[in-house]
Amino acid sequence: MFPVPYRKTRIVSFHSPEVLAERLGLHTSRRWPWFRLPGGQVYFVGSVSPNAFRLLPTSRGRNTYQPWLLGRMTPRPDGTEIRIVQTLHPIGIVIILGVLILGLVFARRLGNYRDILAGLFVFHCLLYFIGYWPQARHALARIRQLAA
Repeated sequence: MFPVPYRKTRIVSFHSPEVLAERLGLHTSRRWPWFRLPGGQVYFVGSVSPNAFRLLPTSRGRNTYQPWLLGRMTPRPDGTEIRIVQTLHPIGIVIILGVLILGLVFARRLGNYRDILAGLFVFHCLLYFIGYWPQARHALARIRQLAA
């Protein structure tokens, strides 16, 4: 979990990679619409091809801890194997590191490292369990549903 959320998952589907890409593409918007949520049955924003996908789940508001799903689809004789890595978007990682570095600078000036580092750790854990984990589980459930 700390410092960057990272999780690997493997899903096996009886569909071909082309069919999976089509099914996932029906629920994926290529770009995020300005100042609104994507309409209809759009669950993800990103790119999908028969070999791979890069997706962010749609949600209300902006969430630095939003999971980024990177997937590879490999054909098998009985269908397709989907390997998914869930992590933070690189911009989110930069923001988190920036906050950590800023906290360390303040801690050095104030001379109270332990309390500030403990506060940053608790803040990170809270955002992980409130912002990242529920959306990561929900996004994985959507992909499993589309792969079934």
